[in-house]
Parts: sequence; structure tokens; C-alpha cells
Amino acid sequence: MEKSINEWMVIRKILNERKFDIKALRTQSAVDSKTVHTIGDKVVENSSTAKYDVKVLDRRIIELQNADLAIESAIKQSNATTRVNLPVNVDSLLSPIE
Repeated sequence: MEKSINEWMVIRKILNERKFDIKALRTQSAVDSKTVHTIGDKVVENSSTAKYDVKVLDRRIIELQNADLAIESAIKQSNATTRVNLPVNVDSLLSPIE
């Protein structure tokens, strides 16, 4: 898929947000918990079960990380070959103060 560098940078940011969301979801889904409260003669049970398969979430996280690597590598490669001409005299800016 061909897009501009700016578009890929935005997509990369969105994918990173999605990756963090899925990691949080994986953490929540990885643990089955059951809580029992007794108040006098009344017993209240709260239980939560995994909503998503942790292996599927891990696979998606890896896919997002691989996409991030590919996008970042392509952007850096493009930046390495793109020359930018600016009206700035770097030699005079970096010379010692007289």
C-alpha cells in the first residue's frame, strides 16, 4: 500500500495506540477471577471469565509490532535519501563565538 510519509506516521501512531489497548485487554483477559463476599447469611459471588483468547491477542500484538517496524524502517530509509535545502548557514551557527 502506497501512502505519503505523513500518512504513514499517523497510521503508525494509531497502530501504537491500538497495540497498547490490546495489551491492556490481554492483561484483563489472561486472568479468571472469582470473588466471594459473605455478609451475614447472604453470599455474593462475582466472577469474571476471559472474553478473548490470549493467544489471538498475542498474535495481533505481534502483527502490530511488525507493522510498526516496517513503517519506521521505510520512513527512516526515505528520510536518509531525501535531501532538504534550507536557507541556514550551519558553519557560521556552529563556529566559536569571537
